[in-house]
Amino acid sequence: MVTHTITASDGVPLAVHAYTEIDKRRPTILAVHGYPDNHHVWDGVADELGQRCSAQYHAKYNFVAYDVRGSGESGSPDDRSGYQLPQLVSDIGTVIDGLGVDQVHLLGHDWGSIQCWTAVTEDSVMGRIASFTSISGPHLNYAGRFLRSPRTPRAALDVAKQILASSYLWFFLCPVAPEVAIRSGATVKVIEAVGRIGRSSSRSQRRAVPRSIDDYLNGLNLYRANIPAPILAPPPLLPRTRVPMQVLVARKDFFVSPALQRFTGSIPAGSRVIPIEGGHWVVSSRPDVIARLTSEWVDLVIEGAAPAGRSLSDPANASPREVRGKLALVTGAGAGIGRATAVELARQGARAVVIVDRDLAGANETAEAVRAAGAEAAVYQVDVSDETAMNNLAAQVHNKHGVVDILVNNAGIGIAGRFLETTSAHWDTIMGVNVRGVINGSRAFGAEMVERGQGGTIINVSSAAAFLPSKSMVAYGTTKAAVLALSESLRADLADEGITVTAVCPGFVNTNIAKSTIYAGMTAEQQERAREKADAGYRRRNYTPEATAKAIVKAIRTGPAVLPIAAESKIGYALRRISPSLVRRFARFDIRQR
Repeated sequence: MVTHTITASDGVPLAVHAYTEIDKRRPTILAVHGYPDNHHVWDGVADELGQRCSAQYHAKYNFVAYDVRGSGESGSPDDRSGYQLPQLVSDIGTVIDGLGVDQVHLLGHDWGSIQCWTAVTEDSVMGRIASFTSISGPHLNYAGRFLRSPRTPRAALDVAKQILASSYLWFFLCPVAPEVAIRSGATVKVIEAVGRIGRSSSRSQRRAVPRSIDDYLNGLNLYRANIPAPILAPPPLLPRTRVPMQVLVARKDFFVSPALQRFTGSIPAGSRVIPIEGGHWVVSSRPDVIARLTSEWVDLVIEGAAPAGRSLSDPANASPREVRGKLALVTGAGAGIGRATAVELARQGARAVVIVDRDLAGANETAEAVRAAGAEAAVYQVDVSDETAMNNLAAQVHNKHGVVDILVNNAGIGIAGRFLETTSAHWDTIMGVNVRGVINGSRAFGAEMVERGQGGTIINVSSAAAFLPSKSMVAYGTTKAAVLALSESLRADLADEGITVTAVCPGFVNTNIAKSTIYAGMTAEQQERAREKADAGYRRRNYTPEATAKAIVKAIRTGPAVLPIAAESKIGYALRRISPSLVRRFARFDIRQR
């Protein structure tokens, strides 16, 4: 890192830190920190960008950060007026001039983002900015408009939450008291506690950001010089920008709610809003995510590939529980519930559906139906019980289509029979598909969701047999109970990653499973008769795969822990809670039809 000092328009020295050698031929990312930080909050992002470029053996970007006036190694103005936003915007222009480059790609966090928002809406600086990535810091005028925006109870609740989260502002505006709290260490402890919110991901880094007491004390002037006027009395005409925008919305931000971060009407066409997992200091806890999305956005802008016309309502900006615009993958999608789910996902606006099945012909038929429903389709012939094959599948899908947003572990087989009639080979087969298949899929694709840091959804198809045991379906009920238990444990484990896991428990659905079920302990002729009778029973019940698929897609949006589908499943789930002894009595009946 090379540090040099430039002089602001009012004579304040600003410390500028170049993490790379400045090469005018490379795009320059200029990072602006917030309160009570200094440039060190960007150390992790700089490291991650360096690692992303290491395969090319040279830096792809110039990465620069500077200490905002009053923080780090920069000087402080003589009076509070030196912290007003026009002067802060002038500082950004001065730093750009000092770098000797034509344009920069701004990256701002907290008060740094607030400054950058003002800069990209000022004609004097706007032309020097090629793009802007905003994290946890809105335009103050738009924040004021947000507080006056609610027209529905939900919107009013969002505003109330933000008012509560912003209550610290009024304390910072008080004389003397904030200084006392800072010098006593109380404010430092509170900031450290808030910094731990959202750091519970297994990928979270715990870098210590060095801050001095002066960083805390001088930074109070940012609030006192600029608030509350823009929030209490926003102008009737809000400023606009032509700069391509990217807003990264941290789901667990304690100070700036996701609703406020999304309420940014100045975002022009060709911009995007991306929900990410983390808290207010996601820049230091998940610098890998910030580096990836920033570099991706810079590359899109440079290549002119940022989609024109994109707005906040665009599917790609949707929350993790939305279907529209997402990439879905369904195992066992060659027929039955899997096929119906793949088609329903397409009908509900999924961008693409990856179809996985051992039956290649059936998978191709499903692909045709998915395309007819308006989504892209890709087919892969894979045995879900093969861990290596599933890991290879995940790599192929990632390279060709991206990270899966919605995973439906549907593949399953049926085996009926008493315990002593069920051989070890039967157990190996059904455990491999029904249990190992779910584990393999969840591990391979769940790992990618966690690494991406933008949440996701996993649907595991269990069965009513998970909570309605039967002596005539020992192996099948055991595997589906395992899927249910696995799903509930996974839900707890992956909640910190923003990944919702749901166990779907259908009842008697009219699919081909009855025709393919293995009946242990029966001759071939007896098995065929049993399959025909069971299939006839399923057809008489006639609960369709399409109805099941609609429930599954709804579960993606609502995120329940367990979803019984069809009346018999709902009744059985209730009975399991109300009268377990009655359920155990029913389990003693042999439901096979010989």
